[in-house]
Amino acid sequence: MNVFTKKMSFAQFIKYLLPSVLTMVFLSFYTTIDGFFVSRYAGANALAGINIVIPLTCVVFGVSVMLATGSGAIIGEHMGRGEMKKANEIFSMVSIVLLGFSIAFTVVGIVFLEPIATWLGASEILMKHVLPYAFVTFLGTLPMAFKLFFEYMVRTDGNPKVCFVMSFLGIVLNVLFDYIAVGILRLGTFGAALGTIASISVSAIIGGGYFLKYSTIRFERPVFDKAVFWKCCTNGSSEMLTEFSTGITTFLFNIIIIRSFGEDGVAAVTIIMYIYYFFIAFYMGIAVASAPVISYNLGAGNKKKIKETVRYSFITIAITAIMILTTLYVGGEFIVSLFAGSGYVHDLTVEALAVFSPEFIFIGVNVFLSSYFTAVGDGLTSAIISTLRSLIFVVIYIFILPKIIGINGVWMTMPFAEVTTIFIAIYFYFKKGRRIMHEK
Repeated sequence: MNVFTKKMSFAQFIKYLLPSVLTMVFLSFYTTIDGFFVSRYAGANALAGINIVIPLTCVVFGVSVMLATGSGAIIGEHMGRGEMKKANEIFSMVSIVLLGFSIAFTVVGIVFLEPIATWLGASEILMKHVLPYAFVTFLGTLPMAFKLFFEYMVRTDGNPKVCFVMSFLGIVLNVLFDYIAVGILRLGTFGAALGTIASISVSAIIGGGYFLKYSTIRFERPVFDKAVFWKCCTNGSSEMLTEFSTGITTFLFNIIIIRSFGEDGVAAVTIIMYIYYFFIAFYMGIAVASAPVISYNLGAGNKKKIKETVRYSFITIAITAIMILTTLYVGGEFIVSLFAGSGYVHDLTVEALAVFSPEFIFIGVNVFLSSYFTAVGDGLTSAIISTLRSLIFVVIYIFILPKIIGINGVWMTMPFAEVTTIFIAIYFYFKKGRRIMHEK
């Protein structure tokens, strides 16, 4: 029986989720591993330099996720109806568009490398760390984009275990390459970027091979349909906005923090964001695993399966929130010490993490509901939830809270944004989301 349609127990659901959750966790490790080795072997300024470049990777991930999730929901519906030719045409069309974007982004980035680094806030002290990392990042746009795209599409194809293999192998190679390039050869941020892009390239090649030979979804002569492409973009726009907003948030944090704490403050922000990327990956894993099930069964008209998936997802999110919060309050200082063993950066980050941690109580519901509305083809509602939690409320609070309560207001910005958004997200769910499961 198709894994997307068979009835599951909660234990079976967790087993189904696990490869996707681990895949997203491994994805979060790519930049984190760079930070770990750079902080150990190149110092706090090099660590801060990596953080300056994060908005660039957010652009690549944003476009890739937009096309993958937006088209994935549509492809899933066509698969649920048995319309494989149409599903293949959409997959091929989106692949061509992503290829064009990757080439253009690489060329623009390399030509305008230094002005872009300056615009992102790199100081004279950080510039020597920023430029080599940004250069290799731009060169790696193509494998970065397609690694992420193929991982989402493999899930849509009903084979999350392949995602796990892609990510697990990539992360193992990333550790190995970073250890050689940064730990042994002492190539700093240049070596960290090389290690990451090399490991990502291996994962992308595995994904490409899967779709050339083993998948149900296949490459074929693309038919460019403007209406379908526009629907892919609008439907996946919330996920793109989430990535873009992460870049904007990181940029704003860097600018504000560097004025108060200098480069050490940016290093502290970097560590906080690594912790954020790692733990949000658990929620993202739940969302991306559930989305193709919901899309497929929407196309197949199986509302019971959609209800089952949503119910199990909410239960899993609640359990995950308790586990994450417990981990951070009990082991937060140890986690920080992995990046900053002692001293000012360590102490500043530990204090910041204690204020920041409530973020993880609310973020899971917001991430899942945004993904849910994408999966059912309501890209507008998904975009509203995503934009509110990751951009609009963040920008509002980051300019208001520090003025009211001081520097802790910076660390409270994202928790306040999530808790404000959750009321709106739940309102949309009860007004529109539940109705989908009860329509005949």
